[in-house]
Amino acid sequence: MQTEGASADQIEQALLDRFVISERSRTVVAAVVTTCMGTMRRFLIAAGYFAASENEVVTEAQAAVTEWRAWMRNDRGLLEKTIDARCHYGAGLVDVATTPEGTVERFRLGAPVVNAYVAERGRPYGAVTRAHIVDAVRCLLRWALSTGRISRDPTAGVLKPPGTRRTLPRGVGADQVAARLSVCDPATAIGARDRAVVTILVRLGLRAGEAARLTLDDIDWTTGQLKVSGKGREHTLPIPVDVGDALEAWLRARPPALDRGVFVRMKAPRGMMTPSGSREASPGCRTWRASTGSTPTGYGIPPRWTSWPAAAA
Repeated sequence: MQTEGASADQIEQALLDRFVISERSRTVVAAVVTTCMGTMRRFLIAAGYFAASENEVVTEAQAAVTEWRAWMRNDRGLLEKTIDARCHYGAGLVDVATTPEGTVERFRLGAPVVNAYVAERGRPYGAVTRAHIVDAVRCLLRWALSTGRISRDPTAGVLKPPGTRRTLPRGVGADQVAARLSVCDPATAIGARDRAVVTILVRLGLRAGEAARLTLDDIDWTTGQLKVSGKGREHTLPIPVDVGDALEAWLRARPPALDRGVFVRMKAPRGMMTPSGSREASPGCRTWRASTGSTPTGYGIPPRWTSWPAAAA
């Protein structure tokens, strides 16, 4: 785009075609040009940079990806977000098996070709993303096997990236929590907010994203309960006394905001905090429940709130 002097508003099919021609004229052609252009084009169409031609013939590769998406949605019951992620990482493998004439040669989806794709696709990423790429590729191969497109299951030969073994995260100790709380000055608004974030993560075992997405409507002061949403699920937790105290102190100091988020940024535009923001306020605290299955030592759960001052809402 820099060579062409084009802006984002000028992205079109002709510009993409010129890019491919230019890149393929190099002595050493980048692997992404030969394997992932179909994925790039689908992304640009989905993002609205240019539309698919009404007279355009759907290629065999495009039809295969569409059927794969339908299979993940209807047969596997996956969420659209998960489907999009798997197509993002795995659809390029269909392009690898596609000839210049547009025919998908399914017999090419053997372990050597698949592993070469996984290695090249995961080269710029870390271990976690590489694991997602492997999952997407395995899902694509299972779909091809279940629909009769391939006769043998090659997933057993797909290599796993190193360092993807997942273990329980290490929890933090009560002294570490006390040290974190000691630096949160409750006399200031930001100190009251950070103290509430730390307390709610430690006592209720919430994820950073779950805490960041809390809204004022999720707090039921009458019954002393908190509605938490995350990972496609919704559940209700009791509000311990210390959590209620910390929330009340913060909500009384909470500045006017653009939305009804419980935890908001202190700088304009004042809106709901992001998960990364809640992590900065309380690093490591969400690991407690994952590592121990309970609340930290010395933080026994008090009786549930039966009522709460209406002024706090």
